[in-house]
Amino acid sequence: MYVLRPRSNSEVRWGYVFFAALLATLHLGEPLASAQFDDEFDDEFDEPSEPAQPAEPAPEPAAEPEGDDFGDGFDDDFGDSSDASDSGDTDSSETADSTDASDDETPPSFAADEDGDEDEGPEGDEERRARLFRAQNTYMGAVGGLHVVDAGSGAEGSFRVQLMTDFFVTSDFIQPGDDADHVGGSLSINATVHDYIEIWGSIQSYANSNSTGDPSLFQVLGDAQIGIKAFYPINNFLTVGGDLTLNLLNTVGDIGLVAASTGFGIRGNFTADFRGLPSRIPLIGRFNIQYRLDNSEKLVEDTEDARYNNLPDANPDRSLEFRQFITPVERFALNINRSDFVTLALGFEAPLRVTEDFYIQPLIEWVWDLPVNRQGFDCLQLFPEGAPDGVDSCQADEGISANPMNLTLGVRVLPPVKGLSFLAAADIGLTGTSTLVRELAPTAPYNIYLGVAYAYDTRPAPALEPEIREVERRVEVPGELPLMGRIRGTIVEQGAGTPIEGASITYEGQDRSPQLTDATGTFTSYAFEPAAITMTLRHPEYNDGQCAATIPDQRPEEGELFVDVRCELVALPRVGLIAGSVNNADGGAVAGATVQLSGAATRSVTTGSDGSFSATDLPPGQYQVRVEADDFLIRTDTVTVAARETASPTLTLIPRPSRALVRVRSRDIQIRRSINFATNSSEILPSSEPLMTEIADVLLRNPDIRRIEIQGHTDNRGRSNANMTLSQNRADAVRTWLINHGVDASRMESRGYGDTNPLVPNITPSNRARNRRVQFIIRERADQ
Repeated sequence: MYVLRPRSNSEVRWGYVFFAALLATLHLGEPLASAQFDDEFDDEFDEPSEPAQPAEPAPEPAAEPEGDDFGDGFDDDFGDSSDASDSGDTDSSETADSTDASDDETPPSFAADEDGDEDEGPEGDEERRARLFRAQNTYMGAVGGLHVVDAGSGAEGSFRVQLMTDFFVTSDFIQPGDDADHVGGSLSINATVHDYIEIWGSIQSYANSNSTGDPSLFQVLGDAQIGIKAFYPINNFLTVGGDLTLNLLNTVGDIGLVAASTGFGIRGNFTADFRGLPSRIPLIGRFNIQYRLDNSEKLVEDTEDARYNNLPDANPDRSLEFRQFITPVERFALNINRSDFVTLALGFEAPLRVTEDFYIQPLIEWVWDLPVNRQGFDCLQLFPEGAPDGVDSCQADEGISANPMNLTLGVRVLPPVKGLSFLAAADIGLTGTSTLVRELAPTAPYNIYLGVAYAYDTRPAPALEPEIREVERRVEVPGELPLMGRIRGTIVEQGAGTPIEGASITYEGQDRSPQLTDATGTFTSYAFEPAAITMTLRHPEYNDGQCAATIPDQRPEEGELFVDVRCELVALPRVGLIAGSVNNADGGAVAGATVQLSGAATRSVTTGSDGSFSATDLPPGQYQVRVEADDFLIRTDTVTVAARETASPTLTLIPRPSRALVRVRSRDIQIRRSINFATNSSEILPSSEPLMTEIADVLLRNPDIRRIEIQGHTDNRGRSNANMTLSQNRADAVRTWLINHGVDASRMESRGYGDTNPLVPNITPSNRARNRRVQFIIRERADQ
């Protein structure tokens, strides 16, 4: 019996990884909102410095302030240069303490260090925070490189989110001639909650396939890790710390934690940031040593129990039976180990600043997992003389060659967008890739990583204090300026006084560009010398006009000279025109048809021999057009008339049928054909257009029918509540169609009856077709 639950379709793997990222968001918190950060650029206004003093022997560096200036492995602006003071051999009149808070002298010039940062003396709080803010997550979530964890962390109060994918494709990996591939991903969130404490959480999902496996595809969804790190900076160069991790494993092929498989890790971390040395070398070294309790074998205990019970010739002494164990393909696909590990990890990262706020950081890492047989698994008891051909060997026989060991090469890029970073890296398997042992999952020959991360600082950037400087300037005060004046005008509609927006003003005899009035119809002209100014006024909805104003030769007591003027324009007629035509179904003209227009105005015209009609001087608005002609059904339509525009509707009349399909009776309006709808829909099909037009014609020609009920009915197929809804929707659709074609809405009401009122028993297709109907019941007439 096989109880692992892998998927069978390899095409789902990429979608599976991104689903895992979404699931991680639900596990770890609300989506993160991005924020902009102000770049911290300090403009220095340096006054000329005093001439340089003769060179003196370099003094001892000043003592580092306790608790200040420490690195987390991503420091770029480590300012550990202490302020030098005289040893007493030099006359105090020749030197001064440049860092005295009360010193108003010009600060010393800054020298660029070897990684492009400026050596600005002791590092301030804001500089240190900006440097720590560049830290990003490892694959599992703690701050560091890709696998090697940094002893320090980011800026206090900041947090980071990272999304990463990894993959490889290879052959001849676990079995000769196999085709194997892997794709995975992780989503991690990390926060520095205190100057010396960091917490994180991550979720990982992956899929592995191997052509020799049965099944060939395995998926692991939602393995999680949570951790907490404590650390302390000994000095600018060295930081030490430790962390605790909890690994929560999901059941194979499904979602749900398996408590017995939970792993635990305790790790010591050391970071040497060489930028803290006087030489300011752009290099970070990291070292980790961790003991990790691995209980992943608990995930497959039930599977191996079932396989043992299904062996036809199982050894009664189970400790001597090996055929029930999962295969190496399964061990790799599910990452199953039968031992704990002591992990040694060493990494180096070089934070190189290319330009301002742009960093490229190459990294190299080495990780070695040394197995520890806490579980007491005795592989040599199964194979005291060595494993037979085709069967995995034992760790005690193979030694280091079977241990997982990887070399990592990569680069992290921090673009000028604050908080954003990208990572590309590759693992290269050094051991454990071809020497397979029963206790350990095989090591991948290589693995490619691509990731994007974003850091967010919850603390707002401090506001920069303005620098006030006194500057002397020579200003020539001119004599009295020539007299100039401006026209301040308003253009309104004659008779109505309504302001005219967008009117054009051209100044006659002046080489000036036209101006336009604003939303209040006002304008302020250019400055003109004293004279009579004539203005030509234009607007597309008004007749052209002129207006004049005179700039007086008199200087005001104070301020600028303004002349107020009010100008008027005569509006063009605001009416429209309908020029349409009436045709029959074949496109021929219908002469002598009566066309009635109702809306903002009422008109009644007759079509000419070519079927055309027109109505002029119509106020803008929406008009209902009703067309009646002998031997044709009444046609109604809606036309919109705009001011000074022509609407050109073409109305097609439907001939009155030789045998009427619609007949008015005393209690109802009988239709001799069914109104056709789309299947299970209230959409009226085009084939029912003539019938619907005839129904509208009957209602329009019989105004004495004051109120009708439009009833919708169905057969008994389907659920009763669904039939009731469908019948109501169809009755509503018929009512809406008739309203759109000129029938007064107040004359009609609609109601659905579903399958409650059949005409005939629903026992044959023809009977059911009769029961699917729309009826028009007369509820009120003028003579009632």
